[in-house]
Amino acid sequence: MNVSFSDGKQHAWVSIAGPAMRTDDRAKAEELWNPLLKAWFPDGLETPGLTLVKVLAESAEYWESAHSSKVITLMGYAKAAVTGKTPDAGENETVRL
Repeated sequence: MNVSFSDGKQHAWVSIAGPAMRTDDRAKAEELWNPLLKAWFPDGLETPGLTLVKVLAESAEYWESAHSSKVITLMGYAKAAVTGKTPDAGENETVRL
């Protein structure tokens, strides 16, 4: 299983991988519930089929853009395409957990 998150404002991305299991932990679901989720789950915690997925993280990968501007990032990729050189895509690291 893989779970990922991206933050467009911070130009950052993280991905966590590992085995997953389905859980019906009502107390945990109540703890994690946010009223904004009603847009996708109109019946709240009573939505049929709603369940939690627990991922036992084995590895994580993150990427932070070297530039805070999408325009600068895209220009860097365009330059790399023309010159054949690898673009400065920022910091990327994989961690075994």
